[in-house]
Amino acid sequence: MSTGPSPAVVPQYVKIASELRDKIRNGTYGPGALLPSRNEITAMYGVSAITARDALSMISHEGYAKAVRGRGHIVRRKRSRLTLPSRLYTTAEPDPGVPLELDRVDVYQEPPPDNIALPLETADSPAWVRRAVYISADDRQPIQIHVSWITGLAAEAESTLRAIDPATPWPVAAQQATGRNIATVLQHTRARRANPFEADTFGIPDATIVFVVHATTYDAQRRPIEHSRYTWPTDAIRISDYYTYAAAKGGVRASDLIG
Repeated sequence: MSTGPSPAVVPQYVKIASELRDKIRNGTYGPGALLPSRNEITAMYGVSAITARDALSMISHEGYAKAVRGRGHIVRRKRSRLTLPSRLYTTAEPDPGVPLELDRVDVYQEPPPDNIALPLETADSPAWVRRAVYISADDRQPIQIHVSWITGLAAEAESTLRAIDPATPWPVAAQQATGRNIATVLQHTRARRANPFEADTFGIPDATIVFVVHATTYDAQRRPIEHSRYTWPTDAIRISDYYTYAAAKGGVRASDLIG
């Protein structure tokens, strides 16, 4: 009987996203091309609409395609190559040991932008937005921006979102604010150029590279509850990663460790 570790089960949406990614890279879907719709993916792969949605969402968050309301997912045109700091060698989370303190909170309503409306499955309906800026407890400098778009809240939600205890971790706070139990989180990590608000908040030049995590939380019925975007300036984070080491003939290659 084998005592080795069981192979990891790759979710179906990840497999579909991988195939779409390969087709974009090899030119099957060139710049400006329309990717298969959710219904088309459902028929092609024999999967649920939720699985198709998650595959397209992954491709969108990775930057390969842009969600255009009323049309679908359009393959992005090639952009100039980003030069990243050498320490961004892995897509792991920033070091959780960095102490943060809440600096300020903005709460308002707006129709979510296309890339947020897609995972939230909302159209032109306004969502409540909670934008929080955190500072380092050490040097009092802005170190993290967390923006959350939440749907289905009542008109008096503003006071509820402002009153969230800063010590309450997200998405536990979102669960408390909405009264809906969070079951799963779909998360994507990438690096991109800072938007104007991020550049101004962090005090960095426009278009400086920042580290971004997008996370959509769902209830037990796989209905989206909220979508969060976490942003860090690259000179204010440290990268940590954990991996299982197994002795191999010839040792471990550097590429195995840095990805």
